[in-house]
Amino acid sequence: MKKHYFSIIFLLFFSIVSFAQKNQIKAAAIEYNSGKFQQAIDILNGAEYLIFNAEAVDQSEFYNLKAKVLTGLVENNIEPTKNVALTVTAYQELIAAEKASEKFKYSVAALESIKKIQKDLFNSALSDAKAKRFSEGASKMHTIYLTNKRDTINLYYAASYFRDAKDYNQALKLYEELDILKYSGKGLDYYAVNKQNNEDELFSSAASRDLTIKSGTHIKPRMEKSPSKKIEIYTTMAYMYLEKGDLEKSEKFNNKILEIDPKNPDSYLNLAYLKLDEKKEIMDQMSNLGTSPSDMKIYEQMIIKKDNLIKKAISYLEKGNVEIPKNQDISKLLLNLYRALDMTAEYNSLKARIVNL
Repeated sequence: MKKHYFSIIFLLFFSIVSFAQKNQIKAAAIEYNSGKFQQAIDILNGAEYLIFNAEAVDQSEFYNLKAKVLTGLVENNIEPTKNVALTVTAYQELIAAEKASEKFKYSVAALESIKKIQKDLFNSALSDAKAKRFSEGASKMHTIYLTNKRDTINLYYAASYFRDAKDYNQALKLYEELDILKYSGKGLDYYAVNKQNNEDELFSSAASRDLTIKSGTHIKPRMEKSPSKKIEIYTTMAYMYLEKGDLEKSEKFNNKILEIDPKNPDSYLNLAYLKLDEKKEIMDQMSNLGTSPSDMKIYEQMIIKKDNLIKKAISYLEKGNVEIPKNQDISKLLLNLYRALDMTAEYNSLKARIVNL
């Protein structure tokens, strides 16, 4: 008897919840049909917690309406970048619900909508970049990446655009993510000519490029091999960390470059200059010391520290000189540092080798 009683309560509870879900969907639909998109999304956001245990058909209706409402917000330029991402998420939730129930009412249209959103956003981001609106383009590229994290090239574009916008904090955050993902960028780039302006356009994938060929908006499809972007990424990161004053991380990424390309002269020079920059800081501190016994003791310790930094710079340059013996910039700086530490034998040996090259 008690078990039967609880079963009745259980069924009654879910009947009430189901009724509330449908009422909320109807209320949001009325607002949507009246063009009141913000009111509609507020209703749907407030009711979303009810939908998790709903029947698949109700989930499908809910997320289909939510995607439409969010599209309305985008078309009215209300937080477009944020709401585009939320639109794609709503369509993805819809597809997941219909896949679970094996009742496909909106899935095909949802997939096509996602593709169109990603393509339009990609083209808009490229237009922003051409017009030097790098921040806007970066946000759009990042949004595309968030809608499909398998396509990491969009994360690379986002990081590059944030770099061009000189938003180094955001750029470094995305570049660090690329490094964690072991992104190299090696692969294929897909292009086609836009018939309207006769310009070559880059596409995020072969599939998106081929759709434009089929629709007749583009011609002359082609692809190019894209080399690894690792060195470019590490060089950019080393530079940005240097600009931010983080010498340790700048050193880290210059060393990463040399792991890939031991004959990269710029990295040997950059590593040496990083140590010489640290030396300048110590010399500034030394110039502010007095002549008291305690200050003189500190002064002597700083001389040792300064000389050790020069020795570290020398060690980087000596490695570079072994790998690239004909590089004059490395040799000249190395000669100057040998002279600074009175390393006469090393100075004369390198000088003789330069003359004989």
